[in-house]
Amino acid sequence: MLSPLDKIFYPTSIAIIGASSKEGSLSYELVNNLINYRYNGKIFPVNPKSDSVHSIKSYRTIKDITDDIDLAILMLPRDLVLPAIDDCAVKKIESVVVITAGFKETGAEGAEIEKKLVEKIRKYGMRLVGPNCMGIINTNPSVKLNGTFVLGKPIHGGIGFVSQSGALGAAVLKTVEQNDIGLAQFISIGNKADVSGNTILEYWWNNDDIKVITVYLESFGNPRKFMELTREITKTKPVIVIKSARTSAGMKAASSHTGALASNDVVVDAFLEQGGVIRVSSTDEMFDIAKAFDRAKLPLGNRVGILTNAGGPAILAVDECTNNGLLIPELDKRTQEKLRAIAPKEASVFNPVDLLPPADSVMYSEAARIMLEDKNIDSLIIVLGPPLMLDTLEIAGAICRSVKNTNKTVTLVLMSQDDIIPKLKEVSPEHPPLYRFPENAARTISRLYNYKLWKEAAPGNIIKFDSNKSIVKKILLNYRGTSGIYLDFEDVHKILSAYGLPVIHSTYAQSIEELLEIAPKLKYPVVIKAMGKNLVHKSDMGAVEIDIHTEHELVNSAKRIIESLEKNNVLNGFETFLIQPYVTGGVETILGITTDEKAGKMIMFGLGGIFVEIFKDVNFKLVPIFDTEAAYMINSIKSSAILKGVRGKEAINIEYIKESLLRLSQLANDFPEFIEIDLNPFVFFSEKEKCSILDARMRIR
Repeated sequence: MLSPLDKIFYPTSIAIIGASSKEGSLSYELVNNLINYRYNGKIFPVNPKSDSVHSIKSYRTIKDITDDIDLAILMLPRDLVLPAIDDCAVKKIESVVVITAGFKETGAEGAEIEKKLVEKIRKYGMRLVGPNCMGIINTNPSVKLNGTFVLGKPIHGGIGFVSQSGALGAAVLKTVEQNDIGLAQFISIGNKADVSGNTILEYWWNNDDIKVITVYLESFGNPRKFMELTREITKTKPVIVIKSARTSAGMKAASSHTGALASNDVVVDAFLEQGGVIRVSSTDEMFDIAKAFDRAKLPLGNRVGILTNAGGPAILAVDECTNNGLLIPELDKRTQEKLRAIAPKEASVFNPVDLLPPADSVMYSEAARIMLEDKNIDSLIIVLGPPLMLDTLEIAGAICRSVKNTNKTVTLVLMSQDDIIPKLKEVSPEHPPLYRFPENAARTISRLYNYKLWKEAAPGNIIKFDSNKSIVKKILLNYRGTSGIYLDFEDVHKILSAYGLPVIHSTYAQSIEELLEIAPKLKYPVVIKAMGKNLVHKSDMGAVEIDIHTEHELVNSAKRIIESLEKNNVLNGFETFLIQPYVTGGVETILGITTDEKAGKMIMFGLGGIFVEIFKDVNFKLVPIFDTEAAYMINSIKSSAILKGVRGKEAINIEYIKESLLRLSQLANDFPEFIEIDLNPFVFFSEKEKCSILDARMRIR
């Protein structure tokens, strides 16, 4: 044994401290599960009031056991847990699972006891699962451990599932048993006082028993570590996460566009996506995908064949494939000829292939084999509607045997035949992943294919650009002792220029008279803005006037701004006018930085302008970003086609957008003082020299 976590999942001996002989109690059920699941190690119940539990000799204390103990499972009243940990230390037990509840989830008193619990296990060099958890499972035939209090006999497979919720864990154990989903290991981490989701991810990464990692989390203790860890893991092993607590609430105290768009859920999406994690919205979806990773091969490409005995389900499969970026190609002519030779005269031998309801086991298995040999097919969805006069189990078994040795992706849909699912395992233990509906199978193949693309993608690099840090440091020194304020635009201009980010030429004017002097030098048309540290969303306040062509228009525009500020009761925040050349054409984008309390700095890109918070067509990533991530941010927004040129419009310089994102990422990473940055609009053209930032704000801590 190399790790205390090995002794948690692969123990050769277990002590259940607080084991009970009272039928129906949680500790009774846990011992019952160990016995019924045929645990391969030694079981030592500990109960001072009973000589035996489940006909197994019981011990008054853990110290009375003469054998070595790999794992202790504590099912005691809360106030007895700490003394029991001391006894485990005397016995030199390195791994403990505390099922007991009543710790930090109950309030301040429980939190204080949990703090002492953590202090003890760290002092003794132990690893702790829980408290307030449901236990652990390992289906490995050499272990056969069901160390939970939930009845059931999980089916052996390659899925690892870690849950923060005990109740959800219990429901999942029922689901995997009923739906022939192969579980390798399960752990309920509860309050994750010591062993966390990140701990288990790292442990399962190099565990050959685990083919796919599935996770249910209600909160992330360290999102950045989670992202960095999963970015490595997912290059070799898929990770699927169901994250609860989706919310549309914006980040606290966010006054920038970037901050307002960074809802909690957007932040979670960002670092999960950055780590290559597959995020799902339900447990059904999670296990739809997980069982495919466990039982099927990754698709070689995105071309899907569909084999059915009914037209309706095939149409649903086609629609779902198309909606998820998969192709339904035409079959090779030789494939069609082979299918005609075995199929009814009325059957369709195109793609989808419809064998009609009379299709029997021989016809189905032959058709599946023929389609998988077609060079135009990467994956095959086989839909088996309930035949009226034929044995469904016989047909399904024949299909499984026919596709057993293929190197392509196969899924089997058994519609309205839930009773067949548990029986098929007996007939064909190595069957493809099973689904109730064709849409589920189609969506799953899409997820598998996208994961293949992620796995094969270049890892990317952090690009470093020349910058003048000394200028930024000098400016920030002037703001020492302040917090949460916006920098003067002149300082913003200097900072962005120090990092090679182009700000449009701008000039300050203290009065209308100065505006009239400056405008001819800039050349009409011009733009004027009211500036002030508290004038954040200027368009909303009527503090911006554009496309000004004459002196007369300039004077009237300046007066309108003053009137609008007065009307909005913000005239006292007005400090000066800013005048700039009026830029037309190009595409307005927004680049920004915001700060999440746990995740840290995040960079944003999307279409900009005054409607950015309406359309919300943006993408976030944790800073610093790789060059590949910058490219992904640009291509993944819904309106990316606009950047590439549509309806006769010229494509803009996408490489320069990528460079600008990388430069902004470098600035935010170099100077953690910046908590919010908005570059909006940042206008891009096809020519790099014409691109410029028309407005920018920076807020410091």
